[in-house]
Amino acid sequence: MAPILSVAGFSLILVFGRNDYGVFMYQFLLAEKHFKSLKDYVGFLRALPATLLQIQRFSERWQRQGHVLTSAPDAERLKVLASFSTGYLENLENNISDLGKACNESLSYISTFTEECREIARETPGKGRSLPISDIDFKRFSLSASQWWIWFPPTDVKGLTHELYFRLGRTTSAVLDLKSVPRELNLDIHNVFARFVRSLTLQACQCHTQYSRIEAYYIVGGVTLPGMKASSGASDAVARSKVHVRELFALYTAASSAINNLNDFFYAIRAFLASAERELLAVKPSMKLSQLISSLAVTGHILSEVKMMTEQMQRWSRQ
Repeated sequence: MAPILSVAGFSLILVFGRNDYGVFMYQFLLAEKHFKSLKDYVGFLRALPATLLQIQRFSERWQRQGHVLTSAPDAERLKVLASFSTGYLENLENNISDLGKACNESLSYISTFTEECREIARETPGKGRSLPISDIDFKRFSLSASQWWIWFPPTDVKGLTHELYFRLGRTTSAVLDLKSVPRELNLDIHNVFARFVRSLTLQACQCHTQYSRIEAYYIVGGVTLPGMKASSGASDAVARSKVHVRELFALYTAASSAINNLNDFFYAIRAFLASAERELLAVKPSMKLSQLISSLAVTGHILSEVKMMTEQMQRWSRQ
């Protein structure tokens, strides 16, 4: 029976030999639009420091004119949040590349080991169905001649599969590094919009309560927010400011959705790899060669799926 993974409230069945699961994952969690939303968010973050400086100058000018200003957003805190989030997103491509390299390395180890098992099976009566792996000389496998070991040098086939498990851990570690990115982004994006965008909807000063801060920017001029059309005067300024606020919240919604889906995607890959790890850990000395080949085929298929997903991530992140 095909294994079932539960991701984001959905039960996903992995059908070996087909790409149904991978295709579903691309369409549901890793749609190209999510990467565009993240790039739009990066553009917003990069423009934020200059915007905050304009807001500061505008506020100082208004205060000199006698206006009693309401509390402005914490510019320094926002700059720090923007810097952190931009750094996370800019490093995302490198982290995805690291995952791709680790996955390719693990897949190469598994593929070579599987083919060597099949070669032994072809030389064995019954194609290895009655041959315990404990009876196989572990030195017949190229892995036995490795120049380095994560654990102790193996002395049997079971030891070799355990070493494969440890080496697969490098891919798992790369996924865990990636999982930290959306977690941090998710915390920061709520802070950025709670501290900045929502502050735009508050009144600009205590002496003029009829319009919000962003409406004041449009009416009086002097401040150009990201995506804002420079204007001055009251004509349609209030309507334009309301549209701008809706656009900013749409940016927030799209970026938040992208971050959440990215987090679910990495969770799914981690669950995928955990399934591969279990296959390798389940190998026992009493296992027949044919059973080992079947288990390795499952592991190889899982890694092939992860490789395909990673490559798609790399293509979209570079666009």
